[in-house]
Amino acid sequence: MSKRNSLTMSTRVEKRIKLIPPDGGWGWMVVTGAALSNIFNQSMLSMFSLLYGDALEAMGHNTKGAAIVLSTMLFVTNFGGPIAGVIVKLTSTRFVAMLGACSCTLGIFLSGFSTNIWHLIMTYGFLLGLGLGFIQNSSFVAINSYFKLKKSRAVGLANVGTGIGQTLMPHVVRYLLENYGFRGACMLLGCLSLHGIGGTLLIQPVERHMKKVEEDVIIDDKVHLLEEKHKNIVIDKSLKINGEPLNKSTNAEKNGKHFENGLKLEHNVNGKSNSNISKPKQSMLAKIYGLFDISLLSSPRFLNIIIGTALTVTSIQNFSLIFPFFLQKVAAMDKQQTANCMSAVAIADIVGRLTLPVIQDKFKIKARLMLIMTSIWLIIVRQVLAYQTDLNVLLFMSCLYGFGRSMIIVARNISISENCRMDQVPAAVGLGMLFMGIIVPPTGYFLGWIRDHTGSYVACISAQNALLMLFLFMWIPDMILMRLQERRKQKKNMEELELS
Repeated sequence: MSKRNSLTMSTRVEKRIKLIPPDGGWGWMVVTGAALSNIFNQSMLSMFSLLYGDALEAMGHNTKGAAIVLSTMLFVTNFGGPIAGVIVKLTSTRFVAMLGACSCTLGIFLSGFSTNIWHLIMTYGFLLGLGLGFIQNSSFVAINSYFKLKKSRAVGLANVGTGIGQTLMPHVVRYLLENYGFRGACMLLGCLSLHGIGGTLLIQPVERHMKKVEEDVIIDDKVHLLEEKHKNIVIDKSLKINGEPLNKSTNAEKNGKHFENGLKLEHNVNGKSNSNISKPKQSMLAKIYGLFDISLLSSPRFLNIIIGTALTVTSIQNFSLIFPFFLQKVAAMDKQQTANCMSAVAIADIVGRLTLPVIQDKFKIKARLMLIMTSIWLIIVRQVLAYQTDLNVLLFMSCLYGFGRSMIIVARNISISENCRMDQVPAAVGLGMLFMGIIVPPTGYFLGWIRDHTGSYVACISAQNALLMLFLFMWIPDMILMRLQERRKQKKNMEELELS
C-alpha cells in the first residue's frame, strides 16, 4: 500500500493542448476541390477512343497507334507518382495539385493541334499523363492530412467525381465533336479542365485548420526532476572517448567543445549552443534515397501491400477492357445493350463509393480488410457473370460488380497510408504508383495473350480472378501474422502494467 501511495505522490496529471486533424471543416472543401479536378481531368482516361479515334484514323493509325498513346499516358501517370511525392515534400500539396491540373489543361488543349501520332504522344501521353499522376498523389495526400476517422468517406466522395465525369463527359464530348469538330472540342475540353485548377486552390495547409483538444498527461515528478538535474551535465574529464582521455583534448576545451551523452556539442563563449553546427555533407545518392523514402522498400509488409494493390488494380483494369467485347461477342448484345450494362457498372460504382466508406468508418474496418472482402466479392461475381447471357441477369451482375469495384479504387491508397508515417505518405503513394506502372503492362499483356491463345473470354476472366486470388494468398497470411503480433504486444503491455 505504501509503495502505491508513494507512486501516486510522485505523479501528477496535467492538461495539455494537442493538435489533431479536423476530420471535417475545411477538409470537405478540399474533398470538393479534388472531386472537381476528378470530374474534368481524371475522367479523360475513358474518353480517349471517343475523342481521338477519328483523328488517329485520319493520321493513318489504327488500334495499335491508339494503344501506343494510351500506354504512354498510363506509364507516365504511374511513374509521375514518385516525382510528385518528392515535390510535395519540397513544396506543398496545393502547388503539386495545381501543377498537375495545369499540365492536364495544357495537354488536352494542345492535343487539338496534333497532326501526327508523336504530337498526341507528347500532349495526351506525356502532359496529360504527368498531370494525372501529380493530381492522384497530391489530392490523396491532402485528404489524408485532413481526415483520420472519416478518411474512407472523404476519399470515396472525392472519387465520386471520377464516376460523375465518366458518366457525363461522353455526352459532352459527342456534342462538342458534332458541333465544333476535333480541334474545337479539344480546346473547349481544355477550358473545362480549368475547373480542376480552381479545385486545387481549395487545398490549404492543414496547420491552419487543426483542432485543439485537451488531453490528460501523467507526469512523473521524479523523472522530471532527474531530467532537469542532468540537463546540462558535462562528462568528467577522466572519462575516455575512442580510447583517449578527454583531458587531452585541450584544443577542444579552448574552442568550447564538450561531449554530452556521446555526442559532440559546440558552445560559444556565453555557454549557448552554436547554431552553425557543421553537418556532414550527403552524397547525391543519399539525398535521392531520403527524398524518395526508398527505406520503405526494406519493409516486407510494405512491399506486400504495394504489390498486392497493383495486382488488384491490374485485374479490374483488364476486366474493364474486355467487358464490352465479352458482352458483344459472348452474350451477343448490340451496342445499346452493351452501353446499358456499362452504365449499370458506373452507377453502381458511384453508389458504392458513397456507401461502402460510410460502412467502413462506422465499424472501424481497416482498409486492407475491406480490400480482401471486396476482392472475394469480385471473384465470385465475375466468375458467375462469365457464364451468363441473359440481359437482365447481366445487368444485375454488372451492378454487383460495380458496387464491389468501387472499394478497390477507394481503399488502395488508404491501405498504403495506414502502414507508414504521415510524413512518408507522399513517397509511399508514389512508390505504390511506381510498382503499379511496373506490374500493370506485362501482366495486362499476359492476360491478353491468354485471351488470344485460348480464344475464350471466360478463360481470360478466370485468369483475372486468379490474380485476385494471388493477392489474397499474399495478404491474408500477413494480416493474420500482424493480428497475432498486436495481440502479443497487448498481452506484454498488460503484464508490464500488472507488474508495475
